[in-house]
Amino acid sequence: MIDILLIGTMGDIGPEVKSALESEGLKVRQAEFPQNVYRDEFGYCHCLVKAIEECSPGMIFPIGHPLALSRLKHKVPPGIIVPIETEDKIRLLDSKVQSSALVSRLGIRQPAMYESPETAGDNQLIFKRDVSFGGHGVHMPRTKESLRRLIEHQSPGEPFLIEDWIDGDDYSVDCLRWDGYFRAGCYKVLSHQGKGPSLKRETCSFPEIEAAAKRILDSVDYHGVCGMDFRVDRDGRPYFLECNPRFTGGVSTQVQNGFNIPFIYWNLARRHCEK
Repeated sequence: MIDILLIGTMGDIGPEVKSALESEGLKVRQAEFPQNVYRDEFGYCHCLVKAIEECSPGMIFPIGHPLALSRLKHKVPPGIIVPIETEDKIRLLDSKVQSSALVSRLGIRQPAMYESPETAGDNQLIFKRDVSFGGHGVHMPRTKESLRRLIEHQSPGEPFLIEDWIDGDDYSVDCLRWDGYFRAGCYKVLSHQGKGPSLKRETCSFPEIEAAAKRILDSVDYHGVCGMDFRVDRDGRPYFLECNPRFTGGVSTQVQNGFNIPFIYWNLARRHCEK
């Protein structure tokens, strides 16, 4: 029997979460599942059930996207804690269109949005598919014609965003919220690994970003781990970009700076279930 089963891979994130938990004396196993869960939910389910039978975990964390595990919680035997949010909340935050609408209602600053290439200004634009992962689905078209082609390649009815590109620097914040508990760690992104997670980071204090992240999570009463990305312009003003309702590539940076997100998350979930 082990304390925590981690399902999924997501590059270095799984091993980083595993190491953070083991550093606190917990017994952890990672069940590898490298395939796209949207295309192979059956395989994910098979991997999950097999891993549960083999190691009898007390709790399960999803590494990578939690949506598949949220849908498959009924496959988990009673007594095993699965501390993830509902499918509706995960979809709302993960959707660039829905999270942008939520942020707009909250009055949090974000880039200007346009309905079509014809209504867009002359500034450099960003095109975002509604759901993307690791930077895929986010494009910077050089011309209006390139933007039109991106829209034409969308599936019928698939939502998207067209927004201004903000000249500035990338910042991210990793949050952990559970009822009255909230903690956030912010860092500036110094370099990226292609379109994926940031490669080099510099921790910092940015109260405005942290307060915005808390407002967003409070508004939907979110329980769990969530990362958010912001762009800070040359005048120091942060603009919300997107939510990532899961562990992010910044988890190792947070742990190194004393914010052991996986271990605190485990403690919060365990205490909640003991009430």
